[in-house]
Amino acid sequence: MTIQFGGFAAAVLVGVAVALALPASARGIRRLRPRQVPTLRFTLRSRRTVVAAVMLVLVVGSLLGAQVLVSLMTVSVLVGTALLLRAKGRARAAADGRRGQVIEACTILAADLRAGRTPRDAMEGAATVCPELRPAAAAARLGGDVSEVLEFAARSPGCGGLRALAAAWRVSDRSGAALAGIAERLALSLRTDEAVRKQVTAGLGGTRATARLLAALPVLATFLGYAVGAAPLTFLTNTPIGWACLTLGLALGVLGLFWVERMATKCESTQ
Repeated sequence: MTIQFGGFAAAVLVGVAVALALPASARGIRRLRPRQVPTLRFTLRSRRTVVAAVMLVLVVGSLLGAQVLVSLMTVSVLVGTALLLRAKGRARAAADGRRGQVIEACTILAADLRAGRTPRDAMEGAATVCPELRPAAAAARLGGDVSEVLEFAARSPGCGGLRALAAAWRVSDRSGAALAGIAERLALSLRTDEAVRKQVTAGLGGTRATARLLAALPVLATFLGYAVGAAPLTFLTNTPIGWACLTLGLALGVLGLFWVERMATKCESTQ
């Protein structure tokens, strides 16, 4: 009876996991949004995938025993943490690329305006190096509100400098002030801010590396335990006290990593 109930429960969990892993059908028309870079915010599909993976781990672990279950959950936490940190790094790299594109676009815009091109043509030239400016170039070509489009594009990570360009375009549009000088000063200001931010990021690289090294030390300690004749993995995965120690260690390690990452991100964002 117990075996039948366990098999039935496993079948139900597998069915739910497969159902959650399947992509949901699109409903309605999606609202226009600024282009995003990879972040740690989970979409509905990614949440479904995580839940499906957890259920599959529970199914396999319940069928093969408590020791296998604890081992699989530990490996899942480690792999998940590594993937989240990698996604965070990719998001920072993509935002850095966007900031560089915005600075180059402002430089090209100022140079074209100084050369006598109209603001509309200058915006189209700047859009060739910064894809976020393409909607603004289209708005300028069609007589739309360019500053509003720039404000919307500035919501994308790494494109905060476009907010200042939107204000400059609005002032130039309403007062007739020369946009070339404002764009030049804006490009210089953004370039200076980016140089300072890169120095801060370089200084924080050692902090991030130290946090990850400290998080990896328990793995080295496990190998040292086997070197002296102990069996740390058997203790951690096969006894209640070991489970408590493993859970506490994983929680502190993961929280420490993301705490350092959050502090570093705040330091970068203040620049």
